[in-house]
Amino acid sequence: MSGCFHDRPPQLGCATEAACATSTTTTSTTTSGEPTTSTSTTGASPEPRTFRIDSLRLIDPHLFSDICFDVTGLVNMFGLTQQIDDGELNLVLHFADFDPAALAAVLGETESCDLTAQTCVPTDGVSLQLPVEVVTEAPCLGVDPAVFAGTNAASLNTPEPTCFRTSAVELALPLGAADAPINMLQTQVTFNFDDAADPQAILHGVVSGFLTRASAETVDIEVSGANYNLWAMVQGPGAARESPRSAAERG
Repeated sequence: MSGCFHDRPPQLGCATEAACATSTTTTSTTTSGEPTTSTSTTGASPEPRTFRIDSLRLIDPHLFSDICFDVTGLVNMFGLTQQIDDGELNLVLHFADFDPAALAAVLGETESCDLTAQTCVPTDGVSLQLPVEVVTEAPCLGVDPAVFAGTNAASLNTPEPTCFRTSAVELALPLGAADAPINMLQTQVTFNFDDAADPQAILHGVVSGFLTRASAETVDIEVSGANYNLWAMVQGPGAARESPRSAAERG
């Protein structure tokens, strides 16, 4: 989960397009990412900082078509990446008062972003603040890697200490063109800053959580103009479920 910040709400984002060079990020019921830069102002009192996630990939579980074809890469490329690049998916990690000694973050989606001006308009309504703890010893992730398929876990863009980790909460995660938010349990955001005291970028990040069947059954996602039910893609057709290789990939 990478991003840059702007310190004057409601213009949430980076000052210039060059300051938002993307790297890699990850989502599934898990997500992650890499660095960007920005400008900052420093002062005696805490200031707001907001990081727009500019790279996001689904890692686990893998998704399958009705003919048992692994479409995870297609969803990442033509779903998540395309929506982020087009400004249709604007997830942000927001710190209303950035104090390294007492961080509290909000993970949410802005109403809209102007990628040319590098500004975003925040949504109205109640936001969920997540207390953030500093983790100085590995592992940074609060999730047992055994819950993921082995090959998928190896693909996570896992932060290394010193890192930051939010508390685990039930979270409705909005995903751009999806017709409903994805409700996840025990959701945590784990990340590294480039500079813990005065961050300009998030270097690595993972959003992890547990997706319920009931939630997945209510969500349709758009890929290249076509809609697909999320649970049907997670579950896969019968032949895919029974295939040892597919079972290992989905975990």
